[in-house]
Amino acid sequence: MDKWLNLNKNGNDADDNATNSSQEGQSIGKQASNVRKRKYDESFLQFGFTFQNCKGNEQTLCLICNELLASESMKPSKLKRHLESKHVSYVNKPKEYFERLFKSLNKEKKIFEKFITVNKKYLLASYEVSYCIAKNKKPFTIGKDLVLPAAIKMVEILHGRKYGDDIRKIPLSNDTVSNRISDINKDQLIQLITRIKESLKFSIQLDETTDITKLAQLLVYVRYVYKESVEEELLFCCPMEDHTTGKKIYCKVGEFLKAEGLEWKNCCGICTDGAKAMTGKNIGFKSFFQAAHYDHITFTHCLIHREALAAKKLAPELNDVLQVAVKIINSIKGHALNSRLFSNLCKDTDSNYTTLLLHAEIRWLSRG
Repeated sequence: MDKWLNLNKNGNDADDNATNSSQEGQSIGKQASNVRKRKYDESFLQFGFTFQNCKGNEQTLCLICNELLASESMKPSKLKRHLESKHVSYVNKPKEYFERLFKSLNKEKKIFEKFITVNKKYLLASYEVSYCIAKNKKPFTIGKDLVLPAAIKMVEILHGRKYGDDIRKIPLSNDTVSNRISDINKDQLIQLITRIKESLKFSIQLDETTDITKLAQLLVYVRYVYKESVEEELLFCCPMEDHTTGKKIYCKVGEFLKAEGLEWKNCCGICTDGAKAMTGKNIGFKSFFQAAHYDHITFTHCLIHREALAAKKLAPELNDVLQVAVKIINSIKGHALNSRLFSNLCKDTDSNYTTLLLHAEIRWLSRG
């Protein structure tokens, strides 16, 4: 019985404490709400103070040391104390002196704002030109060597030399254009990844090829739905430093998707070419997906070179004719003089085509 009474007593004490704490919180809130926000008065200028808005609150700004004081400091006594303690030599200055300081501060602020606005225009122009250079696949030096001089000449002719001098301020050096294009690329990638995530489902197409420097490049394209329309974009391109095996390609693609927050479970289709590194049964790109049990992904590979495949199984009579045609064409195409003579012959006969393709035993070239 005593135990039950003690428990009941403790419970009542807890309720009383909770009630008291809530009442104290309400009283503190009322006190905070009753605090009057002070406003700036023009008479504060005699102490060398103006005001500045910071997140909707007015704060006093010292015209001498540019120190911002809290809203609670908007009292003549506190402002005078600041002037007398930190700026003794300015104590006896008249109000007109601080008015001149105030006008000078506003003038500097307007000049600075104008400078920032002008710089933004030059910066925007630099980005626009850099984007055009990248879009047209031109060297970065063309901005400074051709685009800028041509723009200056045109503007000087149409509007005068003064406006031509403004064009000269646009930064278009080789390094600047390179940095601008890099920034644009990062921004476009962020936008693309955002769209893919909003689409929920996407499919990719892969191709591995060698560039003119004999460096293997992996190209990955993505298809997704954006605003009720199917969009196709280049997702990424990265070099393959060593081997171009199916495992290496699988790791490269997986690392990129993981870094950008994309998941394989949202990928519904993958398309590749018919190369062994892509479609190989044991060590191909496709085999690693099968081992990881991504059964929901549909795999397809392209058949855009049907002529080359058909030429493998031709009848002997047709194959003999094809081999003779290939031999004649390669004889003409393989010698510069023969190519020129053949081109002139085609022009004399009003042919629609004046050149030939060099045929070789490569799977992605057409035959016949």
